[in-house]
Amino acid sequence: MLNLLAKSLMLAILLAPQLFRSSLGILDVHQPITVYIEDGKGVQGYRESDPELAKMALDAWARESGGKLKFMESKEREAALIRLRWISPTEGLYGETQRVEVKGKPGAIVYVMPQVAAQGEPLTGRAVQDALLRDTVVYLTCVHELGHAVGLSHTNKFQDIMYYFGYGGDILEYFMRYRNQLQSRADISKHSGLSAGDVEILRNLYKN
Repeated sequence: MLNLLAKSLMLAILLAPQLFRSSLGILDVHQPITVYIEDGKGVQGYRESDPELAKMALDAWARESGGKLKFMESKEREAALIRLRWISPTEGLYGETQRVEVKGKPGAIVYVMPQVAAQGEPLTGRAVQDALLRDTVVYLTCVHELGHAVGLSHTNKFQDIMYYFGYGGDILEYFMRYRNQLQSRADISKHSGLSAGDVEILRNLYKN
């Protein structure tokens, strides 16, 4: 019973707060979407290579959009339409995205927790021994939250990157499905993590 309770509590931490999370609305794509990835120095679990994972996640959405989404790095945090922050487990979030307005345009603040060791077993034990699994978790979290930033909602389909674990499902299996496609870290740039369903929703959002 205690193990079940612990797993339930851990799952609650892992998941976004709303089961039926509505779309945050789409972004203005008439110009490149400016992005600022904050320095995570001092954040538990953060690695200097993590911004590369965030950039690969942005590239994944740009690629899968068929060219509709174009991202550009911003040198000014407050001017960026999308701002990605690395957060520690003590901040109570696993991943979260908030819609904000930046100079009259819709933007987003994306929060990602890089401390995989805080996510409980069996994922933690496997990720400690497998660097590619650890990077998989951080990368897919970036992809998921950036999906909300560009306007996608949660789904109930386990194969989707926008899947919400409140519907159930094996968390380790979910991440291992992607991890098993990788031979090296460089392979992450070859596999977006989006399902055909995610891509269809994305392209429908930005078809005009």
